[in-house]
Amino acid sequence: MKKNHHHSVTNIKELYTKKNIGSPSGKNKKGQMIKIKWTVLVLFFLTMMFSSIYFISPYSQIRTISVSGTNEVFDQEVIDSSGVHSGESLWGTYFERKAIFQNIKSELPQVKNVKLYIEGLNNFRFEISELKTVAYLTDGENYYNILEDGTTLKKEYTATGGNLPTFIGFSDGKVLNQMLDQYNELDDNVKAMISEMEWIQNDRNPLLVKAYMNNGNEILASIPSFAERMQRYPQLVRAVEGENGLFDLEAGAYFLPFSTEDDQKYDEENSVEIDETSNE
Repeated sequence: MKKNHHHSVTNIKELYTKKNIGSPSGKNKKGQMIKIKWTVLVLFFLTMMFSSIYFISPYSQIRTISVSGTNEVFDQEVIDSSGVHSGESLWGTYFERKAIFQNIKSELPQVKNVKLYIEGLNNFRFEISELKTVAYLTDGENYYNILEDGTTLKKEYTATGGNLPTFIGFSDGKVLNQMLDQYNELDDNVKAMISEMEWIQNDRNPLLVKAYMNNGNEILASIPSFAERMQRYPQLVRAVEGENGLFDLEAGAYFLPFSTEDDQKYDEENSVEIDETSNE
């Protein structure tokens, strides 16, 4: 009997020992989990607290608005068309930037692209790229900017704003775009020589134009071949030894000096064909 009793006591001790094996490490894991949970909760509440403080502070509001990259468009026009104002929500406005960009481009057709940067803590900067003005269109009283993509701005001016050619008599948008395509093919040095471009609308040739040059010469040419013909202009001027007159480049190359014609009117019978190789 004693032997059996001893054996049962031994089994109880072994059972107790097995139940308590690893108990210290189990307590450690439980303690670590509690610490992690408390840390997460504290961080969460701190984040919420600082976020609340930030969003009610002036730092969450737009302080200043500036514009860069403009040459022809006025900075204030960009700011006004954006609809953005100082004191508005910084991030709320930033996340609406695509709609803001669309507002700017619809109000200002000369704006090609817009980017928005946050500088410092709460300063907005719009970076603008523009469509260049390549010429001016006149209706006889006012002038309108013609952009590089062929768009004619509706804004009126009483005078031109630069040394760019003025297009006269172009009432048809399709013809104007044809003329612009030809003009844009010219070398820069030839472009700089042109003062005005007039659509003649001749019965024989509905696409006839006259170019008025800065040095006093006049050029007759057809729009479809204008660029090809005008590229020869510097050579033609040398061929007539700098004499002023009317160059007919519609078909071939003919020249009528102004000195031989009253009121500078063109008479094909009085013109002479130019030998372009005579002064090379």
